[in-house]
Amino acid sequence: MKLNIYKISHPILKTLIAHLHLNNKEQNYKYIGFLFIYEIFRKYIEINKIYIKQVNNIKPIDVINRNKKYFILTNISNTYEMINNIKAILPEVNIINVDYQNTDKIEESLKNLTIDVEMSKILIIEKITTNSTIINLIQYLKRKKKLHSKDINIGCIISNEETLNKMGNDYPELKVYTTTIIYKNK
Repeated sequence: MKLNIYKISHPILKTLIAHLHLNNKEQNYKYIGFLFIYEIFRKYIEINKIYIKQVNNIKPIDVINRNKKYFILTNISNTYEMINNIKAILPEVNIINVDYQNTDKIEESLKNLTIDVEMSKILIIEKITTNSTIINLIQYLKRKKKLHSKDINIGCIISNEETLNKMGNDYPELKVYTTTIIYKNK
């Protein structure tokens, strides 16, 4: 497998994922999504320090670089619990609903989206990759939006080994963030 796979092993995430089988799945996914997206964006959010001169001192303030654009592409009907509070901590993130079952639906979802490769960070979020429909979205982003594989990041709580292998064969520069990989033979 040629992908850049980053296994996120935050201790609270591990605990929440271990308890996913319990009745309160939506509540667990809420916290899992929050921590998971935080861990991924932690590497990409660019902070600028500004200094405000006051009468007797200078007050430093950290602010997110407004020139950068951060996009989360996801099928909101599947990931709502994970992303519904993200705007509270990252108001600069643009959450785009994308139905990526086929190319026509992807085209309809993203036709008005303008992405500047130099100034944008793209994160595709899923709970579980169980099939290769995510590859439809990656193909569209590469062909129509002219993105490079290295500029696309995938975040899925649970990843299927087969899907990862397919992505790795076609798009080896992708970065995939996950907490668990499900192996076919285990």
